[in-house]
Amino acid sequence: MILYTSGKNLSFNKKHFVKIKLYNPFLVRICISLSLILSANDQLIAQRFNSVLFSKLPQNYQLYPRDSQSEGTVPISGIVEATGYSYVSVQVFRNDMLIKNLKATLKYDNKGVGSFSTETKIKAELAQYSFKVFACKTTDSTLIVTRENVVSGDVFVIDGQSNSTGFFTEEATDPYCRTFGKITDILNTTPYNPVDTLWALSNQDKYFTGVGTMGFEIQKQLSQKYGIPNCLINGGFHWSSSVNHAQRTENNPADLNTGYGRMLYRIQKAGLQDAVKSFIYRQGESEAYHEGSDWAGNFSKMRSNLKLDYPKLEKIYVFQIDIIYFPSTTGAELREYQRKLPEIYPDVRSLATVGTKQFDGLHYGSEGYRQNGMEVSRLIAKDFYQLKDTVNINSPSLKKVFYASQEKKQLILVFDEGQQMVYPEPYKVNNQVTLQMKDFIYLNGFSAGITTAQADGNRIILNFDNPQNAQIIDYLPPFTLESNYFYPYNGPYLTNRLGMRAFTVYQFPIANSLNSVNLASSVNPFGNAVLSWSEVAGATNYVLERKRAFEENYVSIVNLSSAARSYEDKTNGWSGKISYRLKAANDISESSTYGYSEVEIPIVLGTEKEDKNSFEIFPNPATNNERVSVRFTSPKKGVILLINAFGQVLRKHAVNHQTIVTLDIHDLPSGNYLIRLQTENKLITKMISIVD
Repeated sequence: MILYTSGKNLSFNKKHFVKIKLYNPFLVRICISLSLILSANDQLIAQRFNSVLFSKLPQNYQLYPRDSQSEGTVPISGIVEATGYSYVSVQVFRNDMLIKNLKATLKYDNKGVGSFSTETKIKAELAQYSFKVFACKTTDSTLIVTRENVVSGDVFVIDGQSNSTGFFTEEATDPYCRTFGKITDILNTTPYNPVDTLWALSNQDKYFTGVGTMGFEIQKQLSQKYGIPNCLINGGFHWSSSVNHAQRTENNPADLNTGYGRMLYRIQKAGLQDAVKSFIYRQGESEAYHEGSDWAGNFSKMRSNLKLDYPKLEKIYVFQIDIIYFPSTTGAELREYQRKLPEIYPDVRSLATVGTKQFDGLHYGSEGYRQNGMEVSRLIAKDFYQLKDTVNINSPSLKKVFYASQEKKQLILVFDEGQQMVYPEPYKVNNQVTLQMKDFIYLNGFSAGITTAQADGNRIILNFDNPQNAQIIDYLPPFTLESNYFYPYNGPYLTNRLGMRAFTVYQFPIANSLNSVNLASSVNPFGNAVLSWSEVAGATNYVLERKRAFEENYVSIVNLSSAARSYEDKTNGWSGKISYRLKAANDISESSTYGYSEVEIPIVLGTEKEDKNSFEIFPNPATNNERVSVRFTSPKKGVILLINAFGQVLRKHAVNHQTIVTLDIHDLPSGNYLIRLQTENKLITKMISIVD
């Protein structure tokens, strides 16, 4: 049977609709009315208030996803089963102030059932919207229902095992952080109750509407910094392996008996399936202690499932698991695969968990989960909120390791371009035992015997007293037994200047270095720096870095192909000393030392005070298949020069009391050039652009 209760969500299955035995005219009318608002979905949620049955109506605390205009669309529709009403009126309030009145005309059918439909836009902002719905006659109106605390914003989803949930114990909440549905019993492992379809504040009930400490920190960081409310649904469940998260029932994806299905059901019922753009995944400990297998294959399946069910999904954020206690290299192998995920899948971004606060060997305290939430929120902000300050927000990832010379007494570890690496001070365990970073870097599986080490930009340089012959390097131990004096492993770590810890590394190959680059520099007539160099054998690219007088660190400015032998750095009017350095590189190695050079950009560029009215260039810009005319305002005597960006004179034309000369440019590549008039007592220079 179908039961209606005022103000409650009502759910029934269409395939059961025809089985209802109709005993009285009132029930007949209800069933006919319901048939008018059935959708294509198998499930229908309707809400009745006396004679008004809503097919679309906001819930208290509901979040509507924002569109490209940063607005959410709020639809209100349904039927009125009583005659005599003319229209339905909706009052829209923002922070309790009336801002809009909507009017939806009632359209009655021959059975006396009137249908209505309207919608409004609300801004994605830190403001709460409410709605009052009235059934109106010519002379009076009746308040049908009020809905409050409605917002528009973004949607995030978390999945994984226990470290993704933080055991659902977080009590903090916020008026602009929302969630939908419920966490099921036994840490979200039991089948889902399909009637649990209400919106709530995140952690309004710390367990049943929980999003976890990490999840709430993500919500809070993003909503408070960018002024956009958000909804987070945490689908994580405990004691799970990767196969559980890849388990999608093909003929019933929203299967209430699977973890994937429970998560999908909540998102579908919230109306958010097309609004999920980012997915956070934290899982792998089960595989590390041999209670799961084939993490890589299962991740691939899960990613494919996500792309199928969430068509707007853009980014997946994956945590590299920490160093746990189980005596096996499986955990190290899995961490290495998680580190390399962005190289395999362009939509995946990884981040390290080693060095997270309050680590107990498997889980973390609240402070640690908040730390991870803040760290992943910066990556999300970069991808979706135009975060400007992105220096060092990524976990440093090792890219190359090579011996600095044939002597093999120095190893260079190269991390991502732009990282500013820090080699750590000794770390004291429980204020007793002091640990050195050098003791947790291994060559061919053994402690490396490093004598000194230092950081230089995105490099860590390791020095040895004796030559080394290792072919592979590991960074941090594969596991730490509970009997170890440094269990759990909480330091030391390689970090960048923002404190992001480097990913652990397992069996990374060691190569030999490329030769260094001889770098030369000059200032061209445009006031730009021109760098040039000769070929380095084995290089597939060249990386040029720059440091201006007021800057502390070199910054990578361009990655050039192996064919490049020069580069013009447009200084945009800067003056003073600019330092450059260049290295040759390939996929596995690079120059052990940089080629360095400096230029001094004068404050006043050029050698003369230009008289801009002395001549004109036509056409300008010019195509490289035509001739250029230089027209003087009065007859001139001297020489006209055409000069490229490197200061080379490409054309020279004598001027003998003429008012016009022409220059042939048909064989010149596109770019900016100078045309200079040189007379007895002055130089006059103008720029011309040549295009294809």
